[in-house]
Amino acid sequence: MTESYRFREVEPEPVLASKANNDPLVLAHARALLASTREGACAYVDCDARDPEAILDAASRTLDFTRPVGLMMLGILGSVWDDEEAYAIRDRLVAALAPGSYLVFEDGTNAINREAADAAEKTRAEDGDPYRLRDRGQMTRFLTGLEVLEPGLVSVSQWRPEEGRWAVPDAVNAFCAVAAKR
Repeated sequence: MTESYRFREVEPEPVLASKANNDPLVLAHARALLASTREGACAYVDCDARDPEAILDAASRTLDFTRPVGLMMLGILGSVWDDEEAYAIRDRLVAALAPGSYLVFEDGTNAINREAADAAEKTRAEDGDPYRLRDRGQMTRFLTGLEVLEPGLVSVSQWRPEEGRWAVPDAVNAFCAVAAKR
């Protein structure tokens, strides 16, 4: 089991988790790894990111949206080519969150190495799996109305890098941020 699938009780209340995806391989892994116990509940939501109402409906069977939750949108909004549609999806999902909730956001960008990003975007489109890489301004809009935590919207390789004997890694073509809904 990888760390991304481990949930620990940090309060005397049960841990509740719901994971949404529509990749058949992810679904197979979820069925094998995500199991509810007396300490908490886990659920897998087989939905498309373009249908936030279905995501919220299915996730509400496990999660209580009147209480703070964490929404992780990791590498999914690039699959939504139209900017306004992508913003509307994010807006709908964040609107459902209670104050005190967090958004963990990560997606591909063309802001670091434009030549490599353009080549990657072209290759994915030619392979029938288009992925929209957005610039910093477009990515910042996904955080609108939220309190962005330090260090802000940065390359994933530079989000709180571990201090030690190695240098801070070079920036890569993906940005991330954590933001709170107040």
